[in-house]
Amino acid sequence: MPPRITAIGNRKGGVGKTSVTLGLATGLTLLNKRVLVVDLDPQADTTAALEAHGEFDIFDVLYGGEAGTLGQAITRTSWRGIDAVPSSGALSRIESESLMTPEMRLKTAAWDAVELEQYDHILVDLPPALGRLTLNGLIWAETVIAVTEPAAFSVKGVGEFLDTVNKVKGLPHLNPGLTFQGIIVNKLSSPATAEHSFQINELIGEYGDRVLEPYLPLRTAMQDSVSGRIPLTKLTSRGASIMTERFVEHARRIDGGTK
Repeated sequence: MPPRITAIGNRKGGVGKTSVTLGLATGLTLLNKRVLVVDLDPQADTTAALEAHGEFDIFDVLYGGEAGTLGQAITRTSWRGIDAVPSSGALSRIESESLMTPEMRLKTAAWDAVELEQYDHILVDLPPALGRLTLNGLIWAETVIAVTEPAAFSVKGVGEFLDTVNKVKGLPHLNPGLTFQGIIVNKLSSPATAEHSFQINELIGEYGDRVLEPYLPLRTAMQDSVSGRIPLTKLTSRGASIMTERFVEHARRIDGGTK
């Protein structure tokens, strides 16, 4: 059975997209799922956190466009049960130099398909932008999750990101089968401030039950995990335990959509 491919993004940076991607990957491994993370963000924070370094990276896959390249770019990471296709700063060239068209996108060649069948899930960490890299990720994905913090500019970024998702769905030569799973709210203060409560209510008013619970509270464990390059399960704080439990809940939802 082929893996389920989920793209994770927002137009706005700083919402904790990297930590949420890593948290979801960890949650899936706790459900005994094999996970591949594809880092499409030129900042390569996910790559650094996973300590993923191989002979090839995602730039080679997109720029080379050769059958088999995707499978060859897969590398082991320091996080148990999680492999990765690393990012590269060279990815920024794809945006600035227009090295590809939407037709020259991530594809799963026959050779790659054999490599990818070992995974249950592929999580695609999109860049905080709406250019060609995000387009490639959305074309390849089956489902998409938006990540936001409960702040005005971040919520606006969700709307802009989902406008792009809808455009990709609306064009038959792109990805009409793409589905929107929902929005994960990150960095919620406890107790929630008036501004955070207002922004969540705005999201619910616009997207209803696509605003996914449980919300993710603001905890230092998230940053400790990313900066320390270790999964939440290796941290002993109460905050880490809370975050792990909530990521497992979200992981169950993602896994429930597996074909």
